[in-house]
Amino acid sequence: MLRDDDATPNALQKALLEYDPTTLETALIEWTKEHWPMAARAMVYNRAEADKTVEGVSGIRSDDARLALEVAARVAISERELLCRGIAAVLPEWLETTYGLRPRGSAE
Repeated sequence: MLRDDDATPNALQKALLEYDPTTLETALIEWTKEHWPMAARAMVYNRAEADKTVEGVSGIRSDDARLALEVAARVAISERELLCRGIAAVLPEWLETTYGLRPRGSAE
């Protein structure tokens, strides 16, 4: 089967399919990959918050379904914490490198 059109992506296709991450995104991804055990440990410690998060959910018909929801909440909470720590670790250096911004009172 032959194509009638040129196979080169147009501007919309490039925007949707050829995503080029920024240096900040790349740094965050690398940091979180490097520190993923932190999120795994946090799943153990986030049990109380996950239980509290899902306690008001209605329509759960079995203990297995509630357990699955609690585990999903623990994963989400752990990912949130890992991302917050990643931003705190990466953003200051990125702001300084990209824009020359430093926190007040830091040595110049």
